[in-house]
Amino acid sequence: MLSGVKKIVLIAQGRFGFLKVAPLFTVLEGNGHIEPVPVLVVRKGETGPGESLMAAFGLEDRLRIIPVEAGSSVGETAELMIVFERLFADIVPDFVVPGGYDNTAVAATIAASRMGIPVVSLDAGLRSYDRSEPEELNRLIIDSVAAIHFVSEHSGVYNLINEGFSDERILFAGNTSIDSLVTIISDANRSDVLSALELKPKKFVTVLLDMPLRPQTAANRDLLCKVLESIAATTTLLLPCGSEPEGDLHETFGSIPGIRVISTPDPVDLLRVLKESAFVLTDTAEYESELTVMNVPCLTLRPSTCRPSTIELGTNVLVGFDEQEILECVSVILSGKPAHKTLIPEKWDGASAKRIAEVLERVG
Repeated sequence: MLSGVKKIVLIAQGRFGFLKVAPLFTVLEGNGHIEPVPVLVVRKGETGPGESLMAAFGLEDRLRIIPVEAGSSVGETAELMIVFERLFADIVPDFVVPGGYDNTAVAATIAASRMGIPVVSLDAGLRSYDRSEPEELNRLIIDSVAAIHFVSEHSGVYNLINEGFSDERILFAGNTSIDSLVTIISDANRSDVLSALELKPKKFVTVLLDMPLRPQTAANRDLLCKVLESIAATTTLLLPCGSEPEGDLHETFGSIPGIRVISTPDPVDLLRVLKESAFVLTDTAEYESELTVMNVPCLTLRPSTCRPSTIELGTNVLVGFDEQEILECVSVILSGKPAHKTLIPEKWDGASAKRIAEVLERVG
């Protein structure tokens, strides 16, 4: 390695975090100014982002894999902080870039800040204002110690300034998840997953639930069962359900007439499924950005979102657990009436990682 070349550690766990930092690796690799060091945390029993995603970004043989025991949030975070302390002492990076806002991202942030290594916050300033969400607390922690805040939408700028951050540390770069979408959409378009599942484009609805991780009340589960049964009576309803079509989701919803419970497809195949859905009903914010850019209606079973742009400009509608509102939205979408005009948020153009890289090359 040439002297003067910066080292940047890119850290992720799971698909969401991986797709946040993978575009940065692609941009930085081989540019001669920055050496990216990609690190992937894999929890015991999980498989990581999948071979197709790693291949799409040229990361099959470049990732440093860190295994971690599945456990409590506190225990996992503590274990990872020790691992990252050793890793950073070995690498001596100029920056640490955590992807997402999970336990891994928080552990990397705290370890780096304690060692005096600048932390770069992607998606800085996103706020749902729901402190019951672990992700919301994690976002606050990461932003509180970050040296540079790369903002993915205007709400992030407003939130950070209102929280007292200097605008000199806030840079509007765009959404790196959309960079990843641009990278893999061609592969998704070539996928034959619809034929394999015997589905026709826009003739089915996809339901994405994270209920095992977000326990719902019995009343909400009963309401959702009624809603899904009503939707399944008029259109094909697809419920991806982990690596095997069994477990909590299958037990709760698998007996509903007309619902198809399937193993969750490979990430690239899943993207094709989402793109061709009439709409997506979900209790997770994980795909809000991609669905907005793909112009797929999204009904979110939450009272708030950290990405207001997907509501103000995009295809996302917060329906909470209001049965009447959910069914009214479903009726409008399935009726084929023209949808309201949607826009793609500013700088969600597939060039966010390039903008971030240009800044990181300049700062020291």
